[in-house]
Amino acid sequence: MILPRALVLSVLPLLVIGEQFEIPAVEAIVDKVLHNYSKWVNFKGHSSHSDTAKRSAATNVAKRGLAYNNNNPNNNAAYANLFAGYPKVSWGYDWGYPSWGLGSNFEFVPMLWGLPSGSDPNWTAAVDTAGTLNILGFNEPDLTYSGSANILPANAAAGYKTYMEPFAAKVKIGMPNVLWNNVGSSSGGNYDTAQWTQYFLGNCTGCHFDFAAIHWYQDCDPGNGQSGPEWFQGNVTEAYQTLNLPIWITEFECYGSDAQQVTFLQQVLPWLDEQSYVERYAYFGVFPDYLVNSAGNGLSNIGVAYATT
Repeated sequence: MILPRALVLSVLPLLVIGEQFEIPAVEAIVDKVLHNYSKWVNFKGHSSHSDTAKRSAATNVAKRGLAYNNNNPNNNAAYANLFAGYPKVSWGYDWGYPSWGLGSNFEFVPMLWGLPSGSDPNWTAAVDTAGTLNILGFNEPDLTYSGSANILPANAAAGYKTYMEPFAAKVKIGMPNVLWNNVGSSSGGNYDTAQWTQYFLGNCTGCHFDFAAIHWYQDCDPGNGQSGPEWFQGNVTEAYQTLNLPIWITEFECYGSDAQQVTFLQQVLPWLDEQSYVERYAYFGVFPDYLVNSAGNGLSNIGVAYATT
């Protein structure tokens, strides 16, 4: 849907009662409104990347990935490396950088978790590291939880222009990782996810995005007339239809017993692998009592289901 310029010109005076504008100034405002509206409603991912071989290599891998950290006695990627030898698992990220010794059989994807306070040479070095094909942006900037970046849309857009866009010719760039749960989760600006994303895109003029990154958390049995897998699939589909970009699901989990989670994975993993628009996904998370057993020396039942289904 495109708003006719003449229509907006006809109603704009109603929006600026009490203000005095010259006609050229009004027309300039209209042009900006139309530009930002069109950008949201008809948003298409675009890229000026020149390294086509690098970008192609980034897509010719298994979709399944690992969301891990270095919180273990050895302060490394030991838990993630338990998935070595499972060919359906091909990549990992740790909400930051470096990789903490992630095995060479996995692609490591660095993330800029939040807004740096100034120049960040370590981030630049991480992106420039040989083998880096994709980069992830801010972690849940639309939320206020302690583990979320909580960034206002305009500030996030400015951050993308400073810290992400300079690498557009080298790697594939993801949009910020937002919660896509069909819920009104609020950020510091009291935006829900859809509003936050709309305002972010409106401010991030000239930004290049190769994929959208989303999170999903919900009960395995939500009790709302849908099964957990149905709700999950609907949310992923909605994200793709809204953003018109390949989808990375960088965190997802259904809340329930081990048996319920195994059943959930057995139903959704084949579906994810069948969807051409889903490029990558990572179940939460590579920690003891999640995808790793409580002793930390092998995969849990959930981890085995994730690695082998």
